[in-house]
Amino acid sequence: MSAATSIINKWVPHRLVVPLLVLALFPHLMLLSLFSMNATFTASFLDIEPDDLQFLFAIAYATIIGGLFIYTRLWEAFNVRSYCLLATILNIIVLVAMTMTTNRQLILVLRFIQGPLALFEGVILLPVIMSNIRSTHAKFMGYIILYFMMMTSDKFSTSIVKFAIEHYTHEVMFCVVIGFHCIALLIYLLVLNSNRMFPKKPLYQLHIGGIILLMFSLLSGAFFFIYGKRLNWFDSQLIVLALISCLFFAALFIFHQKTSKRPLYHFEVFKSERVVLGVILFFVFYLMRSSLSNVYQVMGLVWKWPWEYILEIQYINVAGTFLGSIIAYLLFTREVSFKRIFIIGFIFICVSMYWFSCLFLPDTTVESIGKPLFLEGVGQGVIFAPLVFYMLGSVHMGLTTNVSQTGTAIRFWTTTIGFSLMQNLVWMFSAKYELLLTQNLQLTQQVYQQEWSNVFEKYGAPYLINDANHLSGAIIKEKIVKQALLLANTEIFRGLFIFCLIAIIVIISYSYIKRILPRKKVKEK
Repeated sequence: MSAATSIINKWVPHRLVVPLLVLALFPHLMLLSLFSMNATFTASFLDIEPDDLQFLFAIAYATIIGGLFIYTRLWEAFNVRSYCLLATILNIIVLVAMTMTTNRQLILVLRFIQGPLALFEGVILLPVIMSNIRSTHAKFMGYIILYFMMMTSDKFSTSIVKFAIEHYTHEVMFCVVIGFHCIALLIYLLVLNSNRMFPKKPLYQLHIGGIILLMFSLLSGAFFFIYGKRLNWFDSQLIVLALISCLFFAALFIFHQKTSKRPLYHFEVFKSERVVLGVILFFVFYLMRSSLSNVYQVMGLVWKWPWEYILEIQYINVAGTFLGSIIAYLLFTREVSFKRIFIIGFIFICVSMYWFSCLFLPDTTVESIGKPLFLEGVGQGVIFAPLVFYMLGSVHMGLTTNVSQTGTAIRFWTTTIGFSLMQNLVWMFSAKYELLLTQNLQLTQQVYQQEWSNVFEKYGAPYLINDANHLSGAIIKEKIVKQALLLANTEIFRGLFIFCLIAIIVIISYSYIKRILPRKKVKEK
């Protein structure tokens, strides 16, 4: 891009352009992690459950997927500076509205609006950052930066608003996010000029109907998976209706796209073997990643670590992700095959899953739990960006947008399904082990007698005999619940280890299987 057509002001030093634009990208990522910053705090001011928080997250991601169909049209309608300023100002208006209400229904509406606005605000910065990186691997480096920030932004965001969470109300938390958007506005005003990056085209024929059908399908599916456990799955008419709605609107969307002269989404992308394999690997990747919520749950419920302390521990995972991203860049620039990169990444994750399964004890140390947290971070840092490139490089340029949409949709479904799966597995295995522990809890057992004596001795002196018995029974029951949770997670992570190990074996042997299958077909003929 020549100086005459550059969208960067001439007086801005080139070495500062990328850091400033990355800083401007951060408020966009804060919006994505807004309701996952601190679940306890967010749930308290909205008076909602964890599954409600997950649904708020799902709403934003569903609308982001819808926004992916039209964002390039918006780039062509406005110059980059005006586009960034407009999107950021609209996000500030939505955030201001959020400071004025705790009404759950209104929050849902505002979150629905915020999803595409968050996408529009941040997505244009990626090509701008790439165009200002002076490297033969600028595109890959841009994706490395984006995906590292996506995987870690919730920790950074929570740290930034930590003081507001501890000492103030939710309004102050939103005001901090607004403050970062004001910094982004200042960066756009100082760094960008009014030149165009893309040829100007009018804003028309957006095919909103297809996007609405897709939204109904995604939100119905999210409702089915997130609230299934709470509403007893198919015993609830709402859950049945949600599943039927998801399938019905998905079928309508597919029919709409197949019969449209200018479809939003080209299903031809699934003719690419690498796209299909990439979707499967993304599913495995996010399923492994969703298990970290179980680890943090044990930290809070069993080990009784404060959420501020848990937040600091999560930076061990962030450090691993940073190192993994660097390893991914080095492997990619040295032209190491995607297959080997995926094997390396999944080996790190696989080892961490087994390591976690050995640490679910009544108590542990940060040093012990930090090692598998770091390994898991390295694995996800190694896998993410190369997996995106693996999928994008398998189709011609006209379909790369559809591949990006596919990847985002997979992240939506795997995050939602992973949340539901972990929630149900923890409940199922915890109930199983609680029953087993309770059945084996007999008065004649020496271990039980010793435990009861220790607990009763604590409450026997200050309380009446009945109260002491009641309190001692409650303490014993709490210990059983905690032990059942530990055993449940041990079994879950052993299962994840086996699942990940199978995935690694399939990746290693896939090329050999492909060579053998055609020969067999020939012999049969």
